Amino acid sequence: MLRIERSVRGPLVVFAVSGRVGVKNITELQRIVDSEAGQRKALNLKDLTLVDRHAVGFLARCEAEGTPLENCPIYVRQWIVREGPPCSFSELFRKETFGMETMRETSGTEERTVYQGDAGSSAADFHGIVGRSAELQRVLRLVETVATTDAAILIRGETGTGKELIAGLIHRLSRRRGGPLVKFNCTAIPAGLLESELFGHERGAFTSAIARRLGRFELANNGTLFLDEIGDLPLDLQPKLLRVLEEQEFERIGSTHTIRTDVRVIAATNRPLEGLVEAGEFRADLFYRLNVFPIDLPPLRERTEDIPPLVRHFVAHHARNVGRRIDAISPDVIDTLVRYPWPGNVRELQHILHRAVIMSQGGSLELPPLAVRAAWPPAPRAETYDDALRKHIVEVLREANGIVAGPRGAAVRLGLKRTTLLSKMQKLGITPDRAVSTLAPEKGRAVHRY
Repeated sequence: MLRIERSVRGPLVVFAVSGRVGVKNITELQRIVDSEAGQRKALNLKDLTLVDRHAVGFLARCEAEGTPLENCPIYVRQWIVREGPPCSFSELFRKETFGMETMRETSGTEERTVYQGDAGSSAADFHGIVGRSAELQRVLRLVETVATTDAAILIRGETGTGKELIAGLIHRLSRRRGGPLVKFNCTAIPAGLLESELFGHERGAFTSAIARRLGRFELANNGTLFLDEIGDLPLDLQPKLLRVLEEQEFERIGSTHTIRTDVRVIAATNRPLEGLVEAGEFRADLFYRLNVFPIDLPPLRERTEDIPPLVRHFVAHHARNVGRRIDAISPDVIDTLVRYPWPGNVRELQHILHRAVIMSQGGSLELPPLAVRAAWPPAPRAETYDDALRKHIVEVLREANGIVAGPRGAAVRLGLKRTTLLSKMQKLGITPDRAVSTLAPEKGRAVHRY
């Protein structure tokens, strides 16, 4: 239900719009807004829930005519950027009508109809980023905050959590959206060719260089470069990447000509870069340069409330592609999918549902026998670098009977200075007596203090 509240803020007339806005009630919203002709107006969209293409077109036109959109939800903002304003309000209703493909989710005696492409699928129209969980909304707020800047971004998350989707969204919401978005996977190219792929080469620079080649940094000029799996970038190439990030210039292999570039870099990884820095496998200065604005993506098992809308979205998508009609998804199927731990996250969910749609013969979605094993135990919490470091230090302290300093102390065994080890222990909440107390009764060890 659409609700509109009018208030006055100084010279500004503010309309607070809440509820669903679509083709059925957009004329009412237009009538109320146009009734304040000659007044400075603003639309407050904080409590807006669902919109369709007609509503987005109207909001885009309002903004183009000088009516600001306050507290605009990020998915509406992104849709406005993509669609742009129509030339007139009447054009809004001359646009091609969306197909009203329906899918019913039965729940006991209750039946719910979801219209794909209309108000019920606003989340699905958000370029594949589906869900309204608090964890996902936190990520989207961070995206909206940083997208309009040129700060370097590091997206961290498990495999299949949607790091590439988030990178694409950042680009589309940025002022560089008119430029290219160039994607590069640091593990997809042999190590010997990485430098050429990133910076390009001149003809004759090496044996197989039969023609000049432009690198990814050159191709992404005035746009965005997405570096996926940045944690796997070879150590010898990292100083060259750091130089481009710091100075915005580079040379092609085999050339002495310096090329200036204007590129916004977004990096992504599923590895703990802090741990790689400690292990000497990743340069600390490059890590700090990439980690200007980190965004951590939650695994799917931590936002299970997003699984039902994801299921509906993927089933509708795959059913349309394979020419199947899936009318119903039973509560048992949804419950099974919600209870599964999803080690492969959203990517695994998408592929399982693709297989389920292919194998479903009737109008109801059927999970194949091997698609999901609900009896699998929940995936354990992924061990962080701090967890691993804490465990290792505790083990060494136990071997050293709780002694930190001295020739037989834990610091010598770990190859660290005494002060460095004490600093790490303080940070990780480790004390020598607590480290050995659990094993002292079993092994007859005395607890030694430093």
